[in-house]
Amino acid sequence: MFRPIRRLPLAIGPRIRGIRLNSSDSRQQFLQEYKVRSSLERLIHHYASEPLTKLSILTILEQSEKLNSTYILQSARETIEQLLAYNARRLRQFRDLPYLVMLNPSISDSYNNYLQTMSVLLTASLHPPCTMEETRRLREDVLQSFMDVHADALPVLSKGFGEVLHLLSVDKVKNFLDEHLRERVSMRLIAHQQISLTDSLIDGTYKEGSPYNGIVKPLDIREVIKRNAELVNDICLIKYDQSVKVKIDTNLHPPNFWTLKDEPAISNPGEPLMFPYIEYHLDYILMELFKNSFRAHIENGVSDPVQVTVSTSENPSFLEMRIRDKGKGIPPQALNHVFDYSFLTYESGEGESYKTLNVPPGEAGNTVAGMGYGLPLLKNYVEIFNDTIDLEEPAKGLLSVQSYYGWGTDVYLKTVGS
Repeated sequence: MFRPIRRLPLAIGPRIRGIRLNSSDSRQQFLQEYKVRSSLERLIHHYASEPLTKLSILTILEQSEKLNSTYILQSARETIEQLLAYNARRLRQFRDLPYLVMLNPSISDSYNNYLQTMSVLLTASLHPPCTMEETRRLREDVLQSFMDVHADALPVLSKGFGEVLHLLSVDKVKNFLDEHLRERVSMRLIAHQQISLTDSLIDGTYKEGSPYNGIVKPLDIREVIKRNAELVNDICLIKYDQSVKVKIDTNLHPPNFWTLKDEPAISNPGEPLMFPYIEYHLDYILMELFKNSFRAHIENGVSDPVQVTVSTSENPSFLEMRIRDKGKGIPPQALNHVFDYSFLTYESGEGESYKTLNVPPGEAGNTVAGMGYGLPLLKNYVEIFNDTIDLEEPAKGLLSVQSYYGWGTDVYLKTVGS
């Protein structure tokens, strides 16, 4: 098991050679650093063995309903412990990689970011907040710092794995990245929820007993679709000097439709279509899907609109969406690789194994465009929640692609609610 020593704050390898063991001061320094390092190793092992909290929309809503100045302190302590468990698992997974892989500067930098975060979180766990002012400082100095440190980590990690493919099997890389992306989404969600709860209390927007004090909000799905279509069209205008129209069809299914006893009722196109969800998750999902479909239309000279069909259900609670384009479809040899990491499979040199619209640097939500993470990360955003019941069988969010080569592509999205 390799533990890289480059830039690690507690690494002692290079110093051992420089210590004169007949010096009492040097021996004391060595022993002190060894004890600190050994304690850190035990803590990483401990937290990496802790069971992970099961995430669900319902859990997030319940946290929001309980929110008050007392509960926020309990929530802060739980958040630190949850992030420590996830962070320790990331460190353990990095350490399971071969020695030569961990020598790669980009991969080692990513590892060091998690080691740095581990140190910050451990310090926070020793001094949990006891007042609202301390909770505010935790929000700014620990949680926001965590979000900032890992905000641009994926391009760095992508670059690193693209450089070490000769040292690892494709399956090994895929398994590492699948777990890494899934748990990274969870970590950011946990931190973002605590930040939102804290902000609700500090900003005075908190409403006692409301399920929407945190990151889940009632969203008008039509407006979310339109907004993201406009954002992607802004990118298309810069790159192609063209835009793509979007047509939204909404089938509102009454509860008894899911027992197959009724037909769907077509909603009024002007009515809001409300569904409680995490807005930035849905924004990312739609941005990625629209980038693909809009580019397919423009590059194939298709003037028809991209068609988005939306269905919702309250019991069980979920949102279904079909995004249909007529952009000539995906070649059969590429269809089985649409959710692969493109640097493992691409041939065109453009980045994504399935068409992805590269965007100018700095565009919010698009920092991994063209790096091979777009669709795999999107799939993790969709599938993170799995606590609803669909008819009599457990169900979870899912994403699937059906393509008719020479005609177009349908993408089916299902995500759960409360």
